[in-house]
Amino acid sequence: MAQVINTNSLSLLTQNNLNKSQSSLSSAIERLSSGLRINSAKDDAAGQAIANRFTSNIKGLSQASRNANDGISLAQTTEGALSEINNNLQRVRELAVQATNGTNSQSDLNSIQDEITQRLSEIDRVSQQTQFNGVKVLATNQTMKIQVGANDGQTIEIGLDKIDADTLGLKDFSVASAKVPTSGAVALKSEMSPTLTSVNATTGKNGTNYAFGATFRTDDVNTYFGGKAVNTGDKTNVLGTEAEVFQIQVEGQTYFVAQNGDTATNAYSLLKQSGSGYEKVTVDSKAVQIANFGGRVTAFVDDGTAAHNALSVDLQKGTVGKALSFNDSQMSVYVDGKNLEIKQVLDADGKPKAGAFAAQTADGKSLAVNIDGNGNTSVVKDADGNNVEWVVDKDGAAKTVVRKDDKIYGASVTGFGGTPTVNVDTTAIDASELKGMTTAKPLEKLDTALAKVDKLRSSLGAVQNRFDSAITNLGNTVNNLSSARSRIEDSDYATEVSNMSRAQILQQAGTSVLAQANQTTQNVLSLLR
Repeated sequence: MAQVINTNSLSLLTQNNLNKSQSSLSSAIERLSSGLRINSAKDDAAGQAIANRFTSNIKGLSQASRNANDGISLAQTTEGALSEINNNLQRVRELAVQATNGTNSQSDLNSIQDEITQRLSEIDRVSQQTQFNGVKVLATNQTMKIQVGANDGQTIEIGLDKIDADTLGLKDFSVASAKVPTSGAVALKSEMSPTLTSVNATTGKNGTNYAFGATFRTDDVNTYFGGKAVNTGDKTNVLGTEAEVFQIQVEGQTYFVAQNGDTATNAYSLLKQSGSGYEKVTVDSKAVQIANFGGRVTAFVDDGTAAHNALSVDLQKGTVGKALSFNDSQMSVYVDGKNLEIKQVLDADGKPKAGAFAAQTADGKSLAVNIDGNGNTSVVKDADGNNVEWVVDKDGAAKTVVRKDDKIYGASVTGFGGTPTVNVDTTAIDASELKGMTTAKPLEKLDTALAKVDKLRSSLGAVQNRFDSAITNLGNTVNNLSSARSRIEDSDYATEVSNMSRAQILQQAGTSVLAQANQTTQNVLSLLR
């Protein structure tokens, strides 16, 4: 080996090894101080990417667990409100059982009804005011999705129903029948619906008299009243909400008249014939139903083999005209005081029958529309520009309800152009009793309402159990992912302490050896002496 002083190879080699031990010592100290094996991507590039994905999942699942707890809180809030609604329903049912006892006086029933009304109002209040984080949980039908996973679509749905007196079928629930006055007329507010929907007729005994029935739209009620004699007069009777369905008992038979609530005046009617609107409605051989008195009157002619001629309606003078007539065709007439809409009824083969429609205006002018067997129709206008329209309609599409082969001899509508009033002739009916009807099968209705509440409460209880299960599963998943991430990025202190000790010793030894290596070139100086 040559003796040189310009390059000290041993010193350079020692310095390189000393730098390596210094780097190892620095890495060991960094890992021990941070607790992480991977402090930057250079420590383990692949491991850093894997650990980062684990971190995303862990954080997402941890938040999902908190979401599930929020879902439990939502369900508990809703169930708490339902519990109060259930308590009110149980009390209403208890009161209904009490009310069905025949020993109660009318005053007793009114007192019971007062508490029932308050209980139902409280149910409505709870429905409208129960909120969770600003969301009304019982005011509308809705589905809330709770995110219980770290990825899209990992949700649990909470189904919430609108729960109030209306949706429970207890709107205008009544256990107290009200005495109905024997005189009055119904004031139908313009543009209001629902109101009176049909008027039917039944023949009296031995064909001597005819009585008329009125049908209102209310739940599943489609009833009518009839008999021989009641003088109803002209007075409007406001009965409030004490009764929605009324009955007349005549000669051992019971007839009903019902009105759906929510009209502007809550007015109920016992009807009479006098008035200046529809003065008479007659039909030969088959039945007619007058319907839809909410500002528009309809006369439906039952289809059948008999001829449908000589149907006439005397209109209110000064509006559309005096008379409408039909000739050999089956159709329905709609009159709203302005426009006339004519619907032709098809025969059993689905083909329109030929016929003619004619109307006479108030000033004596006539208008006519012909319809042929092919269903060809036309639209014309009268002298005042009012439309007369023909519309082809399949039999039954108009939803007619015609009773037997009776004849209507009298019905009237007054007040077109203002507030229409519907009247039916019931003069000379010997009514032995006239009273308000209570809610039909009240206990059955309450049982149905309780069942609906129980169903929603059961659903909320079940979803709470799902959330509990989801939270447990999320916790297990987070633990397992955290353990997997720890094995990748956390420091092993036993290993790192050993690495640090080794690096420290190497540093000490390397420093000492470097000093010796730096002295080796001094041996060359002996040659220069």
